[in-house]
Amino acid sequence: MLVSPTRSLRVRLIVGVVLIEIVMLSLLVWSNLGVIRQAHGDRLRDSARSILEQITRTTGSYLVEVDYAALDEYLRNIARNDELTYLVVLGRDQRPVVSLGTLPEQRWPQTESDPLAVTDGTLDVTGDIRIGGQLMGQVKLGFSLKRMEQSIEAAKLRSIVIAGTEIILTVIVTVFFGVRLTRRIGQLASAAQRVGAGDYSVKVKTGTPDEVGVTAQAFNRMVAEISRRTHRLQKTLARERVIEETAIDGMITYNAQCCILSANPAMALLFGYSENSLIGHQATLLLEDTSQTEWTTVTGFRRDAFGLRKDGNRFPLEWYVGKVDIDGEPLFAATLHDITERKEAEHECRILLEGNRFLIHKSLAVQEEERRSLARELHDELGQCTTAIQADAEIIHELSQQRDKKIETSARAILDVSARIYDVVHSMMQRLRPSVLDDLGLVAALQEEIDAWRNRHPDVDCQLITAGNLSELGEAINITVYRIVQESLTNVARHANASEVVIQLGYDTKSELPHLLLSICDNGKGTELDMRGRGLGLIGMRERIEALSGHFTIRSAPGEGMTIEASIPVAETVT
Repeated sequence: MLVSPTRSLRVRLIVGVVLIEIVMLSLLVWSNLGVIRQAHGDRLRDSARSILEQITRTTGSYLVEVDYAALDEYLRNIARNDELTYLVVLGRDQRPVVSLGTLPEQRWPQTESDPLAVTDGTLDVTGDIRIGGQLMGQVKLGFSLKRMEQSIEAAKLRSIVIAGTEIILTVIVTVFFGVRLTRRIGQLASAAQRVGAGDYSVKVKTGTPDEVGVTAQAFNRMVAEISRRTHRLQKTLARERVIEETAIDGMITYNAQCCILSANPAMALLFGYSENSLIGHQATLLLEDTSQTEWTTVTGFRRDAFGLRKDGNRFPLEWYVGKVDIDGEPLFAATLHDITERKEAEHECRILLEGNRFLIHKSLAVQEEERRSLARELHDELGQCTTAIQADAEIIHELSQQRDKKIETSARAILDVSARIYDVVHSMMQRLRPSVLDDLGLVAALQEEIDAWRNRHPDVDCQLITAGNLSELGEAINITVYRIVQESLTNVARHANASEVVIQLGYDTKSELPHLLLSICDNGKGTELDMRGRGLGLIGMRERIEALSGHFTIRSAPGEGMTIEASIPVAETVT
């Protein structure tokens, strides 16, 4: 883009310097002319005074002697002065005695002292001729201003010629140096215009390292940095555009009034609208039952909603809103992700999970029933057989005491083995189904289990704390609590390395529906909950509690032991 001459720095610089020079030279010429005029006026006035004084001093003697011929000859020598127009000597009677030159028409003009104030072209001066203080006559002189004016005009002309020459030289020098000085600035301006047009390959020659050279260096560095950042921005925008155009999620941008400004191609697949048809419409038309407030609220997490396609169909989606301020105006961006397949998968997973839990609960119920049957059969069949063997062995032992030592020894061995078998069977029955649970209730069964466990682990202090009437809880709760305590004690013995275990069992009556609360706490080494193995014991505990519509939690940390808590509603399960 060419710069207008009226805006060109070069033109304005040259014109400004020339105008300043013209004004300064004009002031100088005007000042010199005033000095010249004053000098010529002073010279003429001094010359007139000098001639007038000379004549008034010398003509008195001639007037006394009445020697007018000698006076005339004397005055003619004086009248040869080029500037003297007339010379008149008057006697006492004011009559001319000697008259030389061209006399003025008006006799006699008024005496003048300032040549520059004369208007008729002649400086008129008058002097008295005195001898001994007596007035002998007067001398009147007239001096022409023509010579003075010619000298002033000549000086004026010389000043104008000199001033004009200086102005011409100034213009030439100013143009020469102005062009040289502003050429580099013009190069900078031209380069800046090319950069503004998007050409970042331009580079300005620095030349002499003066202010313009330093500016050129800074300009080159600035252009290089702009080029680098522009290329980086272009690459970033290109990558973002590729991501936006190839993304499977719908993306839109909109303003504070929810007016859509842009949309990516995925929006057409999600909602059935083309990219251009969405621009200018309200973003609220894309989701069911959403307001502008929701669209302009940045929550920092994804939200579930239902999208509305162009054909009116609705589908589940997740959407996320982001915000950035550009020039003080908010710009919002929303990402919309179709989660139809995920919702269907979640639905199928829930069905499968419910089926798995049903199977687990049924298997636990079948397991307990099988354990009960097995314990009963062990008690009824193997227990009776063992008792019969012991009775027969006892009879054999008594009969053989005095007859056969070998038979006595064998009988004693049979008694010992049968006793061992009885203990093993009794222990197996306790593990399968403690009879005390059916006979004496939950608390007694727990106490018996804890006592037996303490006998096996005497170095661990295990306490049972109960509160409230726990005799009417029902079969399902009794066996569930018993199994959880039994499994927990097994885990403590295997993994906790604890010195103290506290088991608490009681009611929570604060809620509307009473709950049975079970807490098992040890001071062992603890564990990282998110790093613990997938042990079947903990899974079984959770499934047993959830089968009773309860809530199961575990708290633990390295070095802080482990706490297992279970909450079971009792109103729905009491029998």
